[in-house]
Amino acid sequence: MRVDPTGGGAAVLGVFLLLSLFAIGVIRHPVSIESTGGRLVAINIGVVLTYGAAGIWVRGQRLTRVGIALSVGAAVGLALGAAHVANHVIESFVPLRGRMALVLGAGHMLLTLALFCVAGSIAWARTRSVGLSVVGGVWCAMLAVLMALAFAFTSNLAFEARAVLRLTDAFLASGMSDPGAFMVRNSFEAASEALVAMPALAVLPSLAGGLANAWMSGRSRRTAFAAALLMPVVFAAGALSLWYADSLERAARPPFVMTGLLLAGLSLAGLHPTWSALRRARPTNGAAAPLSGRSRGL
Repeated sequence: MRVDPTGGGAAVLGVFLLLSLFAIGVIRHPVSIESTGGRLVAINIGVVLTYGAAGIWVRGQRLTRVGIALSVGAAVGLALGAAHVANHVIESFVPLRGRMALVLGAGHMLLTLALFCVAGSIAWARTRSVGLSVVGGVWCAMLAVLMALAFAFTSNLAFEARAVLRLTDAFLASGMSDPGAFMVRNSFEAASEALVAMPALAVLPSLAGGLANAWMSGRSRRTAFAAALLMPVVFAAGALSLWYADSLERAARPPFVMTGLLLAGLSLAGLHPTWSALRRARPTNGAAAPLSGRSRGL
């Protein structure tokens, strides 16, 4: 059996699994679709079916460069989906308080942005198209979110008592009488946000990764080496800005949060392009060697 490297078949399978989990949740807790819950479920089903249509298209498309970008997105999306799953397991089963919870949340978000940048950078390196860099990043996000939601719904339904316990404060403030129904509705709300937000979030980082690789591909080894030395400093400055923002009053946080995200984002966007440039630029007699056809495909 031939494996589909673009992940189209996996996306269709993920859609069927997720729709089945939606149905199981509603059957177990019919109260979850009362009031605004029914509209929320309908929106989720519509968006998930759109993912399924995208999976069918991906599985059937035959354009070589598009297929390459989609294959890159699928490979990086698998890694990102695994990171989402690990994050959900830690949040569900490991008690975290205070800044440890902040570190986990910020670390997971930065890892997500980094993988979007990597997907865009690798897609550009293999297709020489900035547009296909974005395609690779968005497809990475779509596959990862399907994987994450399927696991999260399965985990919440299998360990319902623990999931309900985590939501005790929110449940008491909700006015609902069935904690299980509240858990299912909360899962639907989280799913609706993730299904729309993650692909949208992937656009800018994957574009930045592609543009960074396009710029870095023409630079000398010395420039690439300087960038490699500078990136950890820039990332550390961004992380410190975010850490400091957490100690301030909410109204005073935005400038430090924006600065931290900008600095961290710049360093993440240059991660794979710099590594690729260092691998491509092999010095010969003190000068950078010309790029070979094989090395340009890295």
